[in-house]
Amino acid sequence: MAGHNQYRGSRLVASAVAAAAFGAAMLAPVCATASPVAHAAAKVAFSGKYSGHASVTVSGTSVTISSVTGTGTATDGMTKLAGANGSGTTSGTCAFFSGPGTLSGTGGRLSLAVKSSSSGCGSGNQISVKGSATVKGVSGKLKKAKGTVTFTGTYNKTTGNFTITISGPLTT
Repeated sequence: MAGHNQYRGSRLVASAVAAAAFGAAMLAPVCATASPVAHAAAKVAFSGKYSGHASVTVSGTSVTISSVTGTGTATDGMTKLAGANGSGTTSGTCAFFSGPGTLSGTGGRLSLAVKSSSSGCGSGNQISVKGSATVKGVSGKLKKAKGTVTFTGTYNKTTGNFTITISGPLTT
């Protein structure tokens, strides 16, 4: 069996999906030169839907998310989802996880930090995933974006496939 099939019970670690989500190398936060004129912050309603594959290994109560890759559609052309180096722990039928992730595409790049309160829960093969991620670095159309996005979705612990919806208000 592949590494993502090494789940016991529902330690499925849909977390992979989350770190999904969102979990690749983090970009350094973008710094802007101070302007003598104050500008009102603009709000952007970020929204995206992605599907792909996550490689997750569970050993005892430890969860390791080796990679997360996905494609989809989202605000400002963010069509790719990537992540790696996520980690977490299992408790009952849930896995709680965190890690770095990236959304990218023709509109630029958003680097995210998935919060450790993110989880994947369920006792069957199909796991429900939910959580949040904070924007840590940006480039392109959403440069200077700040905020937190939330995500919900499903993860199949046998195949490693996931579908996830990401949304939230960003301030630019």
